Amino acid sequence: MDNNLKADYVSSITDTEYDELLVQFEDCDWSWMEMERPRYRNVREKLGLILELIQDSDQVIRDQMPPRTKYEMNGGIKIAIRRGARLQEVDVYNLYFRFRSHLPGDGLALMYKSPRTNKEIIILLPDRTEIRIEKERILYKEEARNLVFKGLMDPDTQSELLENLSLLNLHERCAQSLQHEYGHVLNVRAFEALNISPGDEQNIYKWFLESGYLHNVDKRFPDFASLRALDKLHVLKESLVEDYRISLNINAERGKFILPNKYSFSGDFQKPLLLKEGVDLMKRMLNKQLQVTARRPASSSDYDTIKAYRSVVVRREKLNWSAGNPSITDEIINRDLDELKNLASSQVASTK
Repeated sequence: MDNNLKADYVSSITDTEYDELLVQFEDCDWSWMEMERPRYRNVREKLGLILELIQDSDQVIRDQMPPRTKYEMNGGIKIAIRRGARLQEVDVYNLYFRFRSHLPGDGLALMYKSPRTNKEIIILLPDRTEIRIEKERILYKEEARNLVFKGLMDPDTQSELLENLSLLNLHERCAQSLQHEYGHVLNVRAFEALNISPGDEQNIYKWFLESGYLHNVDKRFPDFASLRALDKLHVLKESLVEDYRISLNINAERGKFILPNKYSFSGDFQKPLLLKEGVDLMKRMLNKQLQVTARRPASSSDYDTIKAYRSVVVRREKLNWSAGNPSITDEIINRDLDELKNLASSQVASTK
């Protein structure tokens, strides 16, 4: 019997009276869920959420991190909303467990659209936030020291990094994850406005290419050209919503980015103007979504910053990479597009 399969509405947004639901997968009689009193409608909705995320308790990750406290959640939400993330448009949940299923529930947070209710949902997943903050500070400071030693980072830029990292605290770090996930909401809305489905990787790749953002990330991420086409798309999507997150910080906090872009941090440390260029491109790409309200995302997750950091630094050190030098060519772009086209064809064939 699992005693930790719980989800909380976040009261400060949803204004619900009944926040907590415990789900047990054994010896349950679900007939009572048909009752229509407000209490049971609330519980039924949260039960439906959990059953959308996992189909069996075996999908729950047993090495559990502690759930986020309401104190952390409410503080983070207030900051993110103040900066312009329209979290009032979506349902926000605090999940008490991490999981691995058809959805990526093992990161820091998750955004998806419920096929049952058609609602946009942001889920914050369990994490040791205070420990994460300390690890992130240590790792980003270490990368900065190494780059300064190699002559690739200006000491003044290093000092600015230290000032930004000092702003991280429990509420601030939670706000960063919420801003990131709302960036995914806007990103997928942009795709749908262009009639690009979430699974249309070839046209998503072209969107990043034609906007100029692909070439920007190529100069910010170590040896971007050598990634597989699908891995390029992952880095592009994550970098874009990270630039959205950072843009909210810069606009509201007098130019402070607070937490570096999890995939392009090394390039941004070396050439800060590349970050500015990326943010400017992001604003043009998501311009309509930044101005209007709509309700159309698919699913994406906030990938673990520590894992992302290690993968980037390993690539930089292995190749002795420095930012600003393009690595991608027309030949590589055409190869990527062919790879994505063939992937789409094989997926169609497998469903027949």
